[in-house]
Amino acid sequence: MSCLCNSGLLPQLYFTQSTTDLPITIPVAGTAVTEVLRLQPITTLSNDRVKLDSMVELELSLLVIVTGVSLTGITYRLERSTNGGAFTTVTELDIESLLPILTVAVDTTLIPNLTWVDTPSIGTHIYRIVIEASGSVLNVLSSITAETRALNALVVREA
Repeated sequence: MSCLCNSGLLPQLYFTQSTTDLPITIPVAGTAVTEVLRLQPITTLSNDRVKLDSMVELELSLLVIVTGVSLTGITYRLERSTNGGAFTTVTELDIESLLPILTVAVDTTLIPNLTWVDTPSIGTHIYRIVIEASGSVLNVLSSITAETRALNALVVREA
């Protein structure tokens, strides 16, 4: 017995995940944008919906901080390239955290995650997650490492 749902238009699952550390280098000045996840190409038809779920475990190495400060300047961004074009932002999340007063350098972990439903045009799309670091974050961090991470896409065809 076979099961048909939505007139046989079953959802398609795409995913990428890793537990391998990926160092993200933050320059002393300027802005660093680093890709941490990328899905294989996804082809969509008219009115298809793509449900995306993602997470990245970020290990932050903090410098000595004599007063508590707010960590700002890290952006978690979902991007899409359509038919081989440039990547454009679908949505983004500003990662912010209040840092305690530190008298010694320490490591801490943040786990940003993002769920989004995209309605792309007809064509072939590549989705990716990038982490952008800039601004005040460069004054309080010595490094960022992306550890366990995952990006899932579920394509739902409309009848």
